[in-house]
Amino acid sequence: DSMDSYGAKVPKVTPNMDSLAEAGMRFQHAYIQTPSCCPSRNVFQTGQHPHNSGMIGFFSVDYPQDTLPEALRKNGYFTGIVEKVIDSTPTNNTSKYWDYDDSFTKSTARTPETYRKSFVELLKQAEKSGKPFYAAVNVKDPHLPFFRGKLTKKGFDKSPPSKIYKAKEVSVPGMLPDSKMFLQEVADYYSTLRRGDDTVGEVLSTLEQRGHRKNTIIVFISDHGMAFPFSKSNLYDQGVRTPWIVVWPGVVPAGAIDKKHMISAVDFMPTILEITKTPAPGPLGGKSILPLLKGEVQTERDAVFVQHNEGPTAMPRTMRAVHTKDYIYIFNAWGTGKHQSIFECRHYRSYKTFGKLAKDDAKIRKRKEFLDYRVVEELYDAKNDPFALNNLIEDPDYKNEAIALREKLEKWMEKTNDFALDGFLVRDDPAKLDKFLKKLTVIAQERTLRLEWKRNVKNKKRPIGILTELGPSNIVQ
Repeated sequence: DSMDSYGAKVPKVTPNMDSLAEAGMRFQHAYIQTPSCCPSRNVFQTGQHPHNSGMIGFFSVDYPQDTLPEALRKNGYFTGIVEKVIDSTPTNNTSKYWDYDDSFTKSTARTPETYRKSFVELLKQAEKSGKPFYAAVNVKDPHLPFFRGKLTKKGFDKSPPSKIYKAKEVSVPGMLPDSKMFLQEVADYYSTLRRGDDTVGEVLSTLEQRGHRKNTIIVFISDHGMAFPFSKSNLYDQGVRTPWIVVWPGVVPAGAIDKKHMISAVDFMPTILEITKTPAPGPLGGKSILPLLKGEVQTERDAVFVQHNEGPTAMPRTMRAVHTKDYIYIFNAWGTGKHQSIFECRHYRSYKTFGKLAKDDAKIRKRKEFLDYRVVEELYDAKNDPFALNNLIEDPDYKNEAIALREKLEKWMEKTNDFALDGFLVRDDPAKLDKFLKKLTVIAQERTLRLEWKRNVKNKKRPIGILTELGPSNIVQ
């Protein structure tokens, strides 16, 4: 909701992104599968839920079937990626997936001109190959660190956005306490978002200048919510809802809006495969939205399933959720009161601000404690409580809704062979739930040791640790 086309409170921040909404179809109920960068981006390229691909955190896996770029390559496509290369591929062997890949230095990773030059080179190589192209252009803004309102020597702020926002021009997002103390960081977010939009503008103008705009399908999407508490790394709307716009000249009508269907990241790969008439490399977790792009109706689009497993720390904080247009049900395997959240928000300025406010305000202190510890189950009225402020799980008036959503989530976990089902089935027993989380923690620690061991061997250092093989990825039909 930071874009005009999705109802932004701060107007005209993203003119280039919004131009895509004017030229194509905007999906009102679109979601990513997991609200953290690396596992989220790999859903697009594998077509699998994280627990099926094995990409549940920030590490590589031996993925057992072709990814989207591999499948397209075999079908005669030139594949290229600009930035976030490792985060968008299951293994570090990037040449396996991409004919062209480019990662930027720290000092140029937020510069729109850098993206233009890289995308020009990608298109040149695609043109030279004589093949159609598949390009993943990963704009890093508005990822942290935010632009801080002036040029600095730190590298990230070498290139200013076309507009710098002030605290008086923004408002506090609804999931945070309404305090002016948050406003400067929110303003910095919007300045950073504006620079991201500047980058989108460079990509689009390059596509136009090289004569590809009229015969290129553009899919605009994000990988997770903004870097604030209760957003990124969380399963609330602010963490998993995404803009999703498809521009397809001559096929998708300009300015179209789909308000009926719920779609999610696992639908991306099967859609691209169907559009390009590329055979599926094996089982996939979603289904093509090509019929929706043609104005048709699809059934079984009334719910999406999302998850969080691990962040960069490799410490499990397993969560599962089902979203419908009316309700959100969340299961937190770590919500027994013994485990503190270790999400990225602990490093945000807004998290520290939260703590300062909590010292003098009992209501904010209670909200801060919930941020840190949660509970095992949460239920929210999505229409009347869009920022998930009032947990209804103990409200007898919503008992039937809770039962129905529990059943829906459990059936999905069974169908997809989700390892988190073991925790979900003992959600009413805190001791068993803690034991489940401890098991996942041991697995994560052993994996970390194994990866460190491999790095040490590669670098000719002394191997350390005891290794345990965890088995292959668990793809299901």
